[in-house]
Amino acid sequence: MDTELKQQFDEIGVEPSDAVLDKCMELAISYGCMDATEFVEQWMAFSLSHLHGDEPTPENLGEFERKVLQLKKEKVGFKTSTQKTKTYAPAPVADTSSLTTYGLIEDDPMMDDYVSESVTDSSMMHTPKSKKDPSSRSSALKGGVLFSPASYTPQSAKRTPAAGTGTGTPSTTTVAGKPGDTVDTFGHPKLLAGTEWQAKLEHTLSVSQKLLHQEAPLTLANLSYMNDLLCDKCDDLEDRLEATGRALVEKKLSAEEVAEISWYPQDGQTLQALHKLYAVGMIHSEDDGPLDAYSSFMAVTDGEECSYLELNFTRIKSASIFPGQVVLAKGFIPKGTTFVVEEIHTERKLTPPSPLRVDRELQFVVAAGPYTHSTDMFYDPLQDLLKYLKDHRPDVLVLVGPFVDASHKLVAEMAETFDSFFEKMIAGIMEVVGAHTTVLMVSSQKDAMSHAIYPTPPPTLRRTYPNLHLLPDPSIVDLDGITVGVTSTDVVDHLLSHEFAVNGGERMHRAINHLFNQGSFYPMYPPADEDMAYDSQLALKYAQLRQLPNILLLPGDQRHFIRLVSDCLVINPGRLADNKGGTFARFLVTPTAPTATGKAASLFNSVACQVQRI
Repeated sequence: MDTELKQQFDEIGVEPSDAVLDKCMELAISYGCMDATEFVEQWMAFSLSHLHGDEPTPENLGEFERKVLQLKKEKVGFKTSTQKTKTYAPAPVADTSSLTTYGLIEDDPMMDDYVSESVTDSSMMHTPKSKKDPSSRSSALKGGVLFSPASYTPQSAKRTPAAGTGTGTPSTTTVAGKPGDTVDTFGHPKLLAGTEWQAKLEHTLSVSQKLLHQEAPLTLANLSYMNDLLCDKCDDLEDRLEATGRALVEKKLSAEEVAEISWYPQDGQTLQALHKLYAVGMIHSEDDGPLDAYSSFMAVTDGEECSYLELNFTRIKSASIFPGQVVLAKGFIPKGTTFVVEEIHTERKLTPPSPLRVDRELQFVVAAGPYTHSTDMFYDPLQDLLKYLKDHRPDVLVLVGPFVDASHKLVAEMAETFDSFFEKMIAGIMEVVGAHTTVLMVSSQKDAMSHAIYPTPPPTLRRTYPNLHLLPDPSIVDLDGITVGVTSTDVVDHLLSHEFAVNGGERMHRAINHLFNQGSFYPMYPPADEDMAYDSQLALKYAQLRQLPNILLLPGDQRHFIRLVSDCLVINPGRLADNKGGTFARFLVTPTAPTATGKAASLFNSVACQVQRI
């Protein structure tokens, strides 16, 4: 674990001494905190709040033990001892005045039915204010808006009862922490401690899309899909195999080595059994499912014919592969088509991010859908986010779909169109955000009003807003000198659930490097999600990752994270609506002077990022 601890400290710009690492290992073992990421996060939170961001020493680690680890252990013991005797009062039904607060449902008898049923069927200790009472329309959000569909039926509007209670009380989920808690951080401690998380100037940012084909981004106007033939898909895969394979060879081997060594399939048929071979190929699974040591094979081609090698990993020391990955493999063929792998090379020469070119501090907020809980369509997490935005006013707001999740069990009960509901949602968001925050909304193929295709074009709106930009999935945009890449597809989870790894390093670094080295926002083939409509022609045009952005947003179901990989800051803000507690990310970018060597300053000194509970 000491290696993982050192790596986590390195990510936050701390070089721990051997004494510090030994003390950290001692504490981690003593208090059962064997997750290096979690341990370093707890230390960072303690250092910022108690030590003004000082680096760890054996002495202040002792203080960290007394004030954090021991107290945490005592609290866990207390909760365990009292768990059997603890009783819970019935949870009150949400005050229905919040449903009429935002003024979209007025004098609606359907809502009268809902209010009366809620009061009758639950053991509330208070009476909701009448929706005709003017005071019930007071709101923390000026001009706020209810995000529930106007056609919501009284039966479906009821909150889901807790399992086994039969009382009609709202279902509850135990969440560690409270709203506003910081659960992940990145950046220099002084930069984190000195920010107020609020835009200092009101100005308009220029937004330029960089993921283009024939000088145009993906839109409904140039969308064409469901016409890629099987032969076209094979050609696309062969083109990717050739281009990525060439990059892997150039990274690993010199021109002289390429000429001298033996290659399969050109030389494979005439070589003795134990002669060392190199092969460039694409990894596949025999059953199109997750890889393992026995189901992997590699497709190789000589430009005319394609052949297949069964992979044997008995001699491999480290590897990390997934279906659709192009690799450079070294090994030998003892018999038939079995390739005994000794080395697998997956790294290519990357095009680094462009240096940051900002002349003022910029504040960002990033949130990812779903924006309502799976048991209702009240969009409470979105309303909580808008309250935060009203107080903090960032320069840029990035909202990643899905916004109207087609898989939500209550979506089918909507009588209004998905498009009209989405328009209503946009209008409410833009009214709260105002005209001085640049809003980027990234489409998702999971949205009910979107085309179910990947890559996914953005929907169209009847009303336009000068500071609103609807983006396809995936996207790369330039914001006044900051390049930001984003996708709503949970590619990290797809990769990690289908890969085969042996001593492959830290999981998130591994998945991120897969994207970078394969040069694609979605390098898997076939897709991990059987419901994902992957269009190879569109992906070839609009899902390539040829140059790394400064910031890459990869929201997904995996635990939220912040990682610095190849000078690119990668952020998973988590889901805004999550049964374990929703989260969002905020980060700032500051202008920094070049270092003494003339190189751009490290992102650790110019970017501060936090993931917070909503």
